[in-house]
Amino acid sequence: MKTKTTISVLIAFLLLIKSGINHAEGRKPLTLSESVDIALQHSPFLKTSELDVGAASEALRTSKGALFPRVDLAASYLRENRNIPYIQAQSVKIPPLFSDVIYAYAFVLRMPIYEGGRLWGQVKVAELEKTIQSLRRDFTVQDVVANITNTFNKILQLKEFRVANLKSVEALERQEKNTELLVKAGRVANVELMRVDVQLASERQNLERTDEAINRTRYGLAYLMGVDMSEVSDVEGSLSTQEKVVAGDIEALVKARPDVVAVSKRVEQEAKRVYVASARRYPSLAAVGSYGQKAGSHFNDRTDVGEVGVLFSINIFDGGIISSDIRREKILHQRAQEELRLALSRARFEVENALSSLREADYRQAVAQKAMGQSEEALRLEELKYKTGAGTITDVLLAQSAMSSAQANYYQALYDYNAAVTEFRRATGTMEVKR
Repeated sequence: MKTKTTISVLIAFLLLIKSGINHAEGRKPLTLSESVDIALQHSPFLKTSELDVGAASEALRTSKGALFPRVDLAASYLRENRNIPYIQAQSVKIPPLFSDVIYAYAFVLRMPIYEGGRLWGQVKVAELEKTIQSLRRDFTVQDVVANITNTFNKILQLKEFRVANLKSVEALERQEKNTELLVKAGRVANVELMRVDVQLASERQNLERTDEAINRTRYGLAYLMGVDMSEVSDVEGSLSTQEKVVAGDIEALVKARPDVVAVSKRVEQEAKRVYVASARRYPSLAAVGSYGQKAGSHFNDRTDVGEVGVLFSINIFDGGIISSDIRREKILHQRAQEELRLALSRARFEVENALSSLREADYRQAVAQKAMGQSEEALRLEELKYKTGAGTITDVLLAQSAMSSAQANYYQALYDYNAAVTEFRRATGTMEVKR
């Protein structure tokens, strides 16, 4: 009875494992849209950008909080080496109170009235920082979507190339069988069979290389999506040249690119920082007040104490600290201006480079498609000539190799075209992102 129970548990366990394997193998292939959707939820690149925006939002709240009154609770315990008055005389008849131990607590209020615009300037700096981080997040989204699109398309290219490799292997295997028959019949020398075997081994190696390239690219796609590789079992889709690019007003697109706008906001922010640093030279005026109690030894003679007034301060000498800070902020402002000039130049270069690559890939894929068709026909004719004894196995193998090269060139040109379209979308900040 125990043996039957053990066998039943073992069978159930094996069925469970088999079910899990079938589930993993039967995972639905991902589309490009699904891959992007998953990345928008799980990509660590986007998560860090979102956290940067969150941190900037909290910094903005902090700077706004400095505009409001501040209330603190202060408490103290002091022990003196002699009795001292902790409450001054209130009149001739009410003498001061003395003690060598003084307890005190008070609620302290400070409300800024005038800071030379420094506090409002800090609020503006924080608002600009939040805008900058939001723009950087938007560009990160564009960058991630572009990288996922290119990686996804690379898998599609490799899958097409794998199909071509597989067909080449199958064709050479058929050729190997035919050559074996011809060798046995004494119609061709054994060296021709050896040539076919060498070519077949090379094509099988190419097939294995393509399989491993697909696996590596799948891993890269999972990395960009922020998921485990097991989540990307396969992809589905096709490469085409149907998507066309209309350049339009490139200069306007470049200036509207999120990262370029972020740098322009950085220039504005640095200018505001110069103003904030300069405002430290102006007077500071604040309303102050406190209310609490003081007591001597053993909390005897506790007395309410309070005060209210205004506090005025202005810097007279600080060893040149404020002046140095102002000069530093001006230098950073100039640096930000140069960064903006560099960002605009880099964006224009990326757009023009993408358009050039697009024109080249469009021409190459048209030529490669025609060459691929011609190579397939050439191989068919060489195989026919060989069967009839009018050709040699060398001609067949050369035609087979030429067809493989033509197919590789075509699929590479097709991928390059789609990559150029993606790069143009990214360079102009026009990648379609559904959030």
